[in-house]
Amino acid sequence: MFQLYKFSDDSPVWWRLVSPNGRGLARSATSHPSVASARSSLDLVLASVDSLELGLRLTPTYRWHWSLQLDGTPVAEGIGDQDRRVRCMDAGRKFQLLSRVAPVEPDVIVFRRETVSPRAGGPSRAAAQNVTRS
Repeated sequence: MFQLYKFSDDSPVWWRLVSPNGRGLARSATSHPSVASARSSLDLVLASVDSLELGLRLTPTYRWHWSLQLDGTPVAEGIGDQDRRVRCMDAGRKFQLLSRVAPVEPDVIVFRRETVSPRAGGPSRAAAQNVTRS
């Protein structure tokens, strides 16, 4: 499922592809200033998925990262890096296959970051999630 999300009410908007178990598989390569811009970006990626060029790169920590490019401009990228080049290539290709059938969630998810002092006995960071209709 594709989701649009942001981290606060005034932050940029991103889109991502999420697996059924809730793990992020891919996201937009850049942030977007508005929900409409993010939706437009996702629509462009979905309309041109067959012509997107898969690129792989080795990270400074010697792991592999994939991105999909449209006319040389990155439009989507993997969330997380792979330990092997072949797994990285497979992850990029899976995005291309899944994006053809994945539904798009109509709501925008807003993640709120809350901090709790470690001295108060709580975790140093906890995240709450609110869904807002756009």
